[in-house]
Amino acid sequence: MSIEAAAKELTKEIERLTKEAERLTKFRDSLLSGAVSANSTSVRTASKKSVAKKAAKKTAVKKAAPKKRTLSAAGRKAISDAAKRRWAEKKKAAAAK
Repeated sequence: MSIEAAAKELTKEIERLTKEAERLTKFRDSLLSGAVSANSTSVRTASKKSVAKKAAKKTAVKKAAPKKRTLSAAGRKAISDAAKRRWAEKKKAAAAK
């Protein structure tokens, strides 16, 4: 691709992004100016209140942490022995090659 073609592509992409930014700005402005809740508070105020309520609810309903599981000494030894057997078999197979 030549430099001129790349420059044209970049220009097109910049124009597309500018149009998208304008569209989103208009959408945001229409939401902020036209949307009013029943008690005449703005959308921003209402959303802050709902966010605060949700945060308070989350902290109030914390679940108890699950119990950590522990492994007995016999269990650890069984796992260790099995791993040692696997490694011994792997080394034996490698030595046979």
